[in-house]
Order: sequence, then structure tokens, then C-alpha cells
Amino acid sequence: MTMQVAMFGTDGLLLASDMRVMKQGLGVRGDYSASKIVINYERGIAISCAQDMVLAKRVAKAVISDLKESDREYPIAAIEKITARIVEGIDRKRVECLIVFSEPSARPFARLFYLQLGLVDSDAHCDQVKRGSVEAGDGENPAIFWRKRYYRKTPIRSLAPLAAHLILSAQKLNNAAIGGGLEMLLSDKAGLFHLDDNSVNALEEASASWDKRIGGLFAGHKQRFTFSQT
Repeated sequence: MTMQVAMFGTDGLLLASDMRVMKQGLGVRGDYSASKIVINYERGIAISCAQDMVLAKRVAKAVISDLKESDREYPIAAIEKITARIVEGIDRKRVECLIVFSEPSARPFARLFYLQLGLVDSDAHCDQVKRGSVEAGDGENPAIFWRKRYYRKTPIRSLAPLAAHLILSAQKLNNAAIGGGLEMLLSDKAGLFHLDDNSVNALEEASASWDKRIGGLFAGHKQRFTFSQT
């Protein structure tokens, strides 16, 4: 399982993900920490991968390598065709990707597409997300509350704490399948940028502090209650 979120800001787009990858195949069940975002800086494309991680990464790499520049302006049909080719003949296929095209020359400096296969039917479906925010992976995780309640279209650097807290809260609520750390990518007029370890560590420490403080607010609330007989 995975928790990922993409958020449009006033100056670009933010993409964040956890990093826990579940081992697949026979043998003892386990996991390891690895990036779930495939990035090609030269082409200005970043794709987060969820559901079947091996298959989703195959799809992501194929989209990055095989998508023609002539299809980039209207890429939906080409993305669906590439995905269908990669998964052909594979049973029990489930893929979910958030696809970011960096567009430094025009606002909002990035375009976002949501690709899913196997969640509704066996066909690949790709749609453009033109505004707001969207998650992928564990769509029933209660941590999505943070996005639904507090997302506002502000500069992407001010959205980074919200995205980080959503991902890290999701880990606490489903730590059997979500975890392994945090990664985050920003796309603005200067291009694609992957946050370094120092920035990620600071966000993780801040999120832990916010979590503790919020819990303390509830536990520490003092109030004299009155009661009604009716």
C-alpha cells in the first residue's frame, strides 16, 4: 500500500509520497525503503507509483521513455496506449500513477494527470487534474482529512508542511503498509526539484511535534460542564 498526494499551488505543483515498498513473490513477507517517484529531469516528467509497485514503475518508465513530444500537449490517449501495451497479458494488474509534466514557461508551471488501471475495470484510464489536490494509494486512509480540511491554493512551499503531515499521519494509521520515510518533489517556473534529506528530516520532525501538540490540546482542555435533564 502507498500514500501519495499532489497539490496545486499558486506557483506550481507539489508531489509527495511515502517510501515503503512491500516485497512481492514467494517467501517471507517483508518490505524495504525506496523511492516511489520516477523522475526524468531532462524531459521534465515525474511519475509517482502506487498499487503493484513493480508494474506501476514499468508503466512510469515506459511513459517517460516512449511518450512522443508531439503527444505531450494532449497526452491522455498516448499514456493509455502505452499502459495497455505494458500490462498486456498480465493477470491481476493494478496500477495508480500521478503524472507531473513540468511546464516552466506557462502558469501554473505544471500539468497533472491521474492514471489508474484495475481499480474500476481492466482498462487504463487517464484524466487530467486541472486544479485542487488529489491522493493516490490508500484512498480510505483517515489522514486524507488533512487535505480535505486544510488545503488551500497557496505557494507550494507553504503546502509542503501539509503534504508532509498527511503522508506521515497516514503512516501512523496504517503502519503495516505505509512508511519507510517521506519524499517530496516541487515543480515551479524553475523546473523540477526533489527535496533533499535535510529538508525532509526537518518536515518529519515538525510533523511529529504537531502531532504531539494536537494530542496535548485535546487532553489538556479544561472545562466545567453543565448538564440538562431533558
